[in-house]
Amino acid sequence: MSERIIKVAAVQSEPVWFDLAGTTQKTIRLIAEAAEQGARLIAFPELWLPGYPIFLWLGDETWQASRRARYIENSAMLNGPEHQAIAAAAREHGIEVVLGLSERDAAGRIYISQWIIDAEGKTVMTRRKLKPPSLEGGFFASGDPDTNLKVVKTAVGTIGALNCAEHKRPMLRHLMYSQSEEIHVAAWPALGLVPKVVIMNAKTIMGTTSAYAAEGGMYVLAPTLVIGAEIFAEFTDTPERAEKISLGGGATHIFDPEGQDAVPPLPHDTDGLLIAEIDLSRLRLDYFDPDPLAPVPAD
Repeated sequence: MSERIIKVAAVQSEPVWFDLAGTTQKTIRLIAEAAEQGARLIAFPELWLPGYPIFLWLGDETWQASRRARYIENSAMLNGPEHQAIAAAAREHGIEVVLGLSERDAAGRIYISQWIIDAEGKTVMTRRKLKPPSLEGGFFASGDPDTNLKVVKTAVGTIGALNCAEHKRPMLRHLMYSQSEEIHVAAWPALGLVPKVVIMNAKTIMGTTSAYAAEGGMYVLAPTLVIGAEIFAEFTDTPERAEKISLGGGATHIFDPEGQDAVPPLPHDTDGLLIAEIDLSRLRLDYFDPDPLAPVPAD
C-alpha cells in the first residue's frame, strides 16, 4: 500500500491550573510549537482546559466549595472567546486540534468534553463524556449516548476520541471500532492522583490504551497532564492529602496499530510534546473481518 506518513503530537504538559485565560494562551503556544515541528495533529489531555479538578479526590465538599465555584467559572463555552481563539490558532498554523476541556452550557452545567477543530479552524466534532464515574459524577453532567460516540473525517484521516475510563467499556470500544477509526485520541488526566490505587496508575491505564490500539488496529494518541511543584505543594498541606497526589505523573504515549510505542515516551515529569511520524498505510481495520490474518491487497 502507498505510504500515508504524517507527524502527530500528543501533549504531556501542565495547564495553568483552573485559569481559563492562562490555559488558553498555553494551548495556543503548544499548537504553534507542534506545528513548527511539522505536526499536522495535536491531541490534548482530558480536561486540559482549565485543568483536571484534582481537588475532587482530596477533600470533602465543604473544603472543595470555593474551588468548585472557581472551576465552573473557568470552564469554556462552545463558540466562546477561548474557543474562537484556539480555533484561530488551528487555522493560522494549519493543524488539526483535539481539545480536552470542561465545557459549560448556558444553564451552568459542566461536561467533560472533547472538541475536534480542523486545520481551517472549523469545529467538526463536539462530544461529552457519557457517564463520568466515581467522584467526577457528582460534579460533571453526563453526555448523550446517541450523539457522543462518533468519528469524523479530517485531512489527516478519520479521528475518534474518548475520555479516560470510557476506554474500559467493551461496548464503547466496539462502537468506535465499527466506524473505522484511523487515529484515536485517548485522553487521560494527570496520572499522579491516588498513586496507590493500581487501577488508576500509569502502567494499568497505558496497558488499557495500548490494547485499544492493538485491538482496533489503529494509531492511538494518549495525552496526559503533569502535576508541577506549585500545585503539588498547595494540595499536600495535610498528611492525608499528601498520600493521594504525586509530582509529575505524565504518561503520554503514541501507540501504533500493534499496540507498541511509536516513539519512546517522555520522562513522567517532563512538560512538552511527544512527537511521532505515523504511517497510516499500517492500519489494520479488521475488527469485523472474519479472517484478520488475510493479506491486504495492494493498491
